[in-house]
Amino acid sequence: MDQMVEGRSFSLNAFLLTLFLAFCFVPVKAQLKNTDGFSIVPLDKMTSEKGVEKVWGDMDVAGQPFIIRIHADAGYMIMPHVHPFDENITIVQGSWAFAMGSRFDMSALQLIEVGGFGFGPKNMAHFAYSKTESIVQVHGIGPFSSKLVDPVYQLNDKGTFVMTYLLRPGAPTATSPADCFALKIGARVRGDKGEGTVVEARCSPANEITQYWVRKTDGQRFWATFPELKPV
Repeated sequence: MDQMVEGRSFSLNAFLLTLFLAFCFVPVKAQLKNTDGFSIVPLDKMTSEKGVEKVWGDMDVAGQPFIIRIHADAGYMIMPHVHPFDENITIVQGSWAFAMGSRFDMSALQLIEVGGFGFGPKNMAHFAYSKTESIVQVHGIGPFSSKLVDPVYQLNDKGTFVMTYLLRPGAPTATSPADCFALKIGARVRGDKGEGTVVEARCSPANEITQYWVRKTDGQRFWATFPELKPV
């Protein structure tokens, strides 16, 4: 009898232990999926057209913490600009370079690889370069804006525009500096990153830089300056 009771006790204990372990090793996401305020935002592939992904918070509301992800194709030069907030940058994909200053200077850039962090104090001019296709995660306190130190002219299939802010539409203009756009929309070109068609161009007269956005036949895109490209 004692052995039967002991056996039953052992079986019950084993069952309870199994149940406990099964509960403990339920994936965290499944355990917390109904918890108020809990969320997971996976790092998904971003397309060239998407540009910005809102991860958390509202970047347009003053005093509101926010997190966004910004996509940039390989070769893109981000012209000098300022933010009204301290900018915290984490590289989550690709190779990104960052430097302070009111003029774009490739030699001043410091490379940040995946997992690296950069900090840009508010109202201090800085610039950047996407060495490869990159995604940077930015967090700060809203409202978010990126005011260019100097205007940038944008050329696309809808016309010519003057940009005073990054990540915002430019204002239409009938003219641009004569030496801005040596290549036109639709031009076929070849560079170190491949061959394709010019779909957009951006010219910064103050920095004496014009860069072209090129779409390859497979849909992938890259940026390159005029000296880096040859007409096909």
